[in-house]
Amino acid sequence: MAAEIRFQEIPLDEVNLDDYPFALPSPPDLSRLRTSIEEVGLLSPLWLRPRPREGWQLVAGLKRFKVVAQLGWERVPARILPEGSPESYCLLVSLYDNAFSRGFNLWEQALYAALLLKHWDRETVVAKFLPYLGLAPAYAHLDRLLALTTLEEPFKLLSAQGRLALTTGAYLAPWPPEDRAAVLPFFQELHWSQSKQEEILENLALLARREGVSAAQILSRPELRKYLSKDAGTPAERAEALRRLLKRWVSPRLSAAQDAFQAALSRLGLRNHPRFRLKAPPAMEGPDFHLEIKFRDAPELQKLLEDLTRRVSQEEFPHLTRL
Repeated sequence: MAAEIRFQEIPLDEVNLDDYPFALPSPPDLSRLRTSIEEVGLLSPLWLRPRPREGWQLVAGLKRFKVVAQLGWERVPARILPEGSPESYCLLVSLYDNAFSRGFNLWEQALYAALLLKHWDRETVVAKFLPYLGLAPAYAHLDRLLALTTLEEPFKLLSAQGRLALTTGAYLAPWPPEDRAAVLPFFQELHWSQSKQEEILENLALLARREGVSAAQILSRPELRKYLSKDAGTPAERAEALRRLLKRWVSPRLSAAQDAFQAALSRLGLRNHPRFRLKAPPAMEGPDFHLEIKFRDAPELQKLLEDLTRRVSQEEFPHLTRL
């Protein structure tokens, strides 16, 4: 097949994008690519497949095509695949063209995984192709990618933007559509890391089961919806406040104990201390506390130990360790 590929300049208006299967769910940032093409030209030609009476099908190079169109090019150099090249071969061209040039965002990984499964079995997709997508060859990754493809378009956009984790998308996939719809504005407005996204959803699911209601009903509460308003603080402040509120609802006793511990640290002058860091046992259970001391030399350490001894002797400290 490779020996039959030829190079040719093609009129830009003859390139057909209608059946291009790898379009992103949102317009990509083309500024850096535009600068590159303006300064040194098109380093990698487009890949096209001839379609009788339909012009040329774009197989790989959508961003390059968009940039040269913006720049007013009338013709573009391209690698021309043989007419009738199978879909599986075109898919490989697109996959390898991108894998060795720019990599893939999460939505693209999911889309390619689903397309590859139309032509190869699961074992081949996992073992051979997931590494090209930037993922370890694990069936769990494939199953999560396929779950992501079942989500609504706004979630696909979030995944393309790097704002929805793979595990989070897979967790959301089996939820009822109305629950996903209720979650969506919170993920659009607020940003969490992967672990915190998982925590948010797990706590919502736990509360819903415990109270016999839906996740959508939990999220409709004014105490949560207020964090969608920009008047409630910065996005980071609102995200953390919502997360803490859900944790308090799920584990009120634990949250109360943690709040009391932090308040006691403040009264002792140990909260956010530049040289001391005292941590409670995990989940406020177990006998052992953890103390970290930063010091530069022996005299400073001696001074810090004297300061710590003074704080330990205060009436508040024994109460702190009994929380």
